[in-house]
Amino acid sequence: MGFDERHVLPSLRLLPYDRLVLVAGRETIRSAAFRRLRALEPALRTVRVDPFDLMSALESIRETIRSAATDGSVRISASGGTKILTNAAILAAFQEGVEAWYCDPDPVRLPVLQGVVLDAVFSPAERAIARALHGPSPHDRLVSAVASQGFARRTVLGALQSLVGKGLVEIGRDGSLVWVRPSPRFALFRDHLRQVPKKG
Repeated sequence: MGFDERHVLPSLRLLPYDRLVLVAGRETIRSAAFRRLRALEPALRTVRVDPFDLMSALESIRETIRSAATDGSVRISASGGTKILTNAAILAAFQEGVEAWYCDPDPVRLPVLQGVVLDAVFSPAERAIARALHGPSPHDRLVSAVASQGFARRTVLGALQSLVGKGLVEIGRDGSLVWVRPSPRFALFRDHLRQVPKKG
């Protein structure tokens, strides 16, 4: 929510829910619009974020989704709020695989595959590369370090090219030395990339 509850009300009318969690900035929670919304929804739970900090908002929304998912299915309405906050909500929906909508004023379902989390996109070798890559690293040293974990060198090279293709790592040359470094987008997917997958 931003500073006008009218951006939120259509989703309350059109999208059924059992519990409501509002993600907003400090100034919104102090606003008259928030008080009007609270009067309509006394059991409203709030999560305060910095609506101008994409990474912080993204992490807060992801944590909120995981917490709420223990009680049942989760649906996100990314209506209202700053553009950064809206983008964080949509990205969180994609990363956590939950249903997402945008109401302005008619509801539009966003193309998120419900139940399909981002974890499935990354191979074990891609995750191993991400866990080993904390900054610029010589290409050969990185490949050898990951291969020493039991991956074939060819598998590591393929995984590295896959991460380049996804825009998450960059490969460059400095004289005769080839470097691998995380791209600016890497931080958005860092948690998914670096976590060790659960064994079934």
